[in-house]
Amino acid sequence: MTAKSRRILGVAAALVLGVPLWIALAGHRVPAGQPPLVDLGNAGLQTLQDEFNRGADEVRVILLLSPT
Repeated sequence: MTAKSRRILGVAAALVLGVPLWIALAGHRVPAGQPPLVDLGNAGLQTLQDEFNRGADEVRVILLLSPT
């Protein structure tokens, strides 16, 4: 293995390990004026339903993303 290929492999490994760590540790910041993010893990769907219904006079969008 040449020095160049080891360097490329090292950078790739740093990205693969570093990006998820950075995302996990950086926190979740929202723009000024936007309500904070809500963790639905423990509260269940009732919190989502309450927040959704609270904005009945506004345009609402729910985006569900799946890793699969």
